[in-house]
Amino acid sequence: MSLDHSAERAHCRRTAALTVELGHRAGAAAEPLVQAALLHHLLEPLRHSSGLGRLAWQVVCGDDARRIADIVQVCNLVDEQLEALEFEYKEVDTILDEIRSFAPFEGFDPALVEHLREMRCLEFPRDLKLPVEAAAARLVFRTLRAEREYETKELEAIALRDPVLAGSLLSVANSALYGRAQRVSTVGRAIASVGVIAARKVMLAAAMRPLFASAGLLRIWHHSLSSAPLWSALASHTGLLSPEEALVLGLVHDIGAVAVQFLPRETLTTHRRLVEGGCPAVYVERLLLGRDHGEIGAELIAEWHFPEEFIDAVRFHHQPERSASKLASLAYLAEFWSELDEDLPSFGRVEACLARIGLTLETLMQMGGQDSTLRALKSVA
Repeated sequence: MSLDHSAERAHCRRTAALTVELGHRAGAAAEPLVQAALLHHLLEPLRHSSGLGRLAWQVVCGDDARRIADIVQVCNLVDEQLEALEFEYKEVDTILDEIRSFAPFEGFDPALVEHLREMRCLEFPRDLKLPVEAAAARLVFRTLRAEREYETKELEAIALRDPVLAGSLLSVANSALYGRAQRVSTVGRAIASVGVIAARKVMLAAAMRPLFASAGLLRIWHHSLSSAPLWSALASHTGLLSPEEALVLGLVHDIGAVAVQFLPRETLTTHRRLVEGGCPAVYVERLLLGRDHGEIGAELIAEWHFPEEFIDAVRFHHQPERSASKLASLAYLAEFWSELDEDLPSFGRVEACLARIGLTLETLMQMGGQDSTLRALKSVA
């Protein structure tokens, strides 16, 4: 399958998912909506024609053909506008205003755009606080994010303040990775066994784990564990920040996904249906919230007093063209390599980010391996 054909199929799936949501609010039947949206590139040129064109829409959509054709057209326009955001950023409300202004010329009911607005979530708390479990994470990040030498006793004192940190160190020390003949039973021995560098990585990762405790977030947690070593490797290669700081940044970059779980139930249900219908999570977040989890996460880690360049990288790790920070480009490349498919694919963004931080695609590919220590933590989590 060619890239063009694959992109067209993905566009049609997204349009179909949006069409079902809008059609439901506009009182149209779901089945013809899906068929019309999936075939809209064939049907759209016939929409305003007579004879055979009307017959084609009638066959697919039944008696409500005109109404369904309008719904599909509006959703197609929304998807095209969201696809174009990397070239010209617009607020979602601006996009909807522009599409509504097309109604007199395109002949569709402008009320359809208002139904789309009704999908927007206006109740999302702007001052959302992190869960109670974040206290341990704040302590560990503030203590360990700087690159410096640590003594075993110092790390042990930090780990013993929280059972999650202590348990994670013991689990990794006793995992198959280290092949111990005799089990390690104290935190101090666990740190000595795995080494100070590995112990710091385990503690940094374990501090984040409770924030991703929901089953729905387990995939994001595993993604953070898997991608964090690449952040560290990219930082070491480019010199943009220390490997330890990059590891922390990789672990917290998707913390905004936690906040999304606090959406009202109706919005969460719409979010789930759109994602299951083929719309990437970031795409859905922008449509429903007006911002993505990177922008939400930046507000959260600002409470941890992270440096501004960290906050900026998290905020724009899905929109690197909106930031002058090279860290945002590094973050985007780490996301691209993780293949989590959180956003619309963009090879233009990849090329621009590679050029900005002076990296080649071949070098990025060579850095794509996982860190064995964090892989061990992933297996016991």
